[in-house]
Amino acid sequence: MKKVLIPTALDPVAREILEAHGGYAVVQIPKADILQFARENPDLHALIVRSEKVTAEILDAAPNLKAVIRAGAGYNTIDTAHARQNGVDVMNTPGANSNGVAEEVVALMLADARHLIAADASCRCGKWEKTSFMGTEITGKTIGIVGLGYIGRLVVKRLSGFEPVLLGYDPGTTPRQAEELGVKLVSLDELFAKSDYVSLHLPENAATRGMVNRQLLEQMKEGATLVNCARAGIINEDDLRAIKAEKKLRFLNDVYPKDEEGPKTCTDIADIMVPHLGASTREANHKAAELAARELIELDEKGTHRAIVNKA
Repeated sequence: MKKVLIPTALDPVAREILEAHGGYAVVQIPKADILQFARENPDLHALIVRSEKVTAEILDAAPNLKAVIRAGAGYNTIDTAHARQNGVDVMNTPGANSNGVAEEVVALMLADARHLIAADASCRCGKWEKTSFMGTEITGKTIGIVGLGYIGRLVVKRLSGFEPVLLGYDPGTTPRQAEELGVKLVSLDELFAKSDYVSLHLPENAATRGMVNRQLLEQMKEGATLVNCARAGIINEDDLRAIKAEKKLRFLNDVYPKDEEGPKTCTDIADIMVPHLGASTREANHKAAELAARELIELDEKGTHRAIVNKA
């Protein structure tokens, strides 16, 4: 029996699928100490994680580990290079969380445009500050989508009912593909300069870290809104802090350097901030869990899989 640890509150369908297969012994302990478990279970075969960190120390403590599956898209919390050195395949479940994140982008935009959070608090206090909460409409606005992968494309689709002008930036998307989406491909500079809303949908890596900097932010329209449901490191927070008040920008944020309790560096500049809720839907959790289990089975039975993100 291959031992699998799920150290997170993932939908039980992953455990159910693996146990029904008959070849796996699954241990699911939310918030488990992965390092300690690895040391105490040298026969550990696979990890299925969400945002938990999988460090070099953990990988070295599990000599028989074959796979780490990220039940979600981003895998920057996993030391993929060290995993490859140890012969461990790292996989993700692309697309599983996409709709949840796309819907969250729209929810944040609407909540901010209509001041719903502040208005709710005011009304609960017995106040009637209707004129203070004059809002704006997102219908017909110019919306820039940075990154037209699974999530970016779904954001385009979910926003289509608002009849926006859609601008896109993605070097991997062809003009024909963009045209089919109803998106006009433009340079990053043009996208930031012309958009009323800019929504980020990129991985964080050496090429994208700090990409949204002073040069881009200074080009934004006065009163424009920046939405980040991707990765925290894409934005240079100091540059945003320096420019936000001057340009009267709005900043809606769902991502942080670490998914944990404690003070957040963007508290002073975020107009709405929520605790990384993009993929926190029952549907996304179930889909990611199901895909993770099936990917592990396929990897074990076929020796490879298209979702491996750290191929040699």
